[in-house]
Amino acid sequence: MARKADDKRWNSKFAQFVQGYGVEQLASRLGVNPSAVYHWMRGSTSPHPANAQAIQRLAKRRGVALSLDDIYQHFRDVRSERYLPASPRSPQPARAI
Repeated sequence: MARKADDKRWNSKFAQFVQGYGVEQLASRLGVNPSAVYHWMRGSTSPHPANAQAIQRLAKRRGVALSLDDIYQHFRDVRSERYLPASPRSPQPARAI
């Protein structure tokens, strides 16, 4: 998955850890499908508490202080961005049928 400069999903502390660790490698270490990790990044789902704790331990081994709040805040932030109303636009005139 290519990282876009404006893609806020990859800006959180949790996302930066995932990117540095590698999605495939993290999924393998956790015993989950890589698609599950991508779902976490998109905010479709969040890691099960046992996986979140395992991620926290893996981060600690790499010298990264990653709290459960960091992990779940990513989910909340990305999720809230997905459901923001569209930017206000000027109303379009009705089209004649």
